[in-house]
Amino acid sequence: MLQKEYADVGSVKKVTIQTMLIKDLIAGSSIKALRFEYEAYSSIGSDTKVAALDQDEIDGLIKSLRIIKEKIVPNQVTNYTEVFFRSRSGFEAGCFSSGDSWKAYLKLERFDSRSMVFLSVDDLDKLLSMVEAAKAKLM
Repeated sequence: MLQKEYADVGSVKKVTIQTMLIKDLIAGSSIKALRFEYEAYSSIGSDTKVAALDQDEIDGLIKSLRIIKEKIVPNQVTNYTEVFFRSRSGFEAGCFSSGDSWKAYLKLERFDSRSMVFLSVDDLDKLLSMVEAAKAKLM
């Protein structure tokens, strides 16, 4: 028997970020994770996209967001370039060059283009702060 507990951390571009604690009430064990949720809309209706990062993947996401923010985005590129973090479940956070600037994104489900949310470069600061806050809550 499992118990799931969610705590809101914040949101960026309609992506809700939560901490998640899953307890196995029989075995007495627990798992902590970071959860992303996004409501995707199309002409045929809406669909909720969800991604979860295990606690051991959060540091990799934080380091990747810092590198993107500090070392990638300030540089101009001449060729089309993609830089991204991908979790074991397929969640992605990254950026790609568009002309002489960079576009940031989150992609909650690896093989579903409707789960992609485009972010401004300024949104990366907000996202990084929320992921760091979530990590502190999970400790």
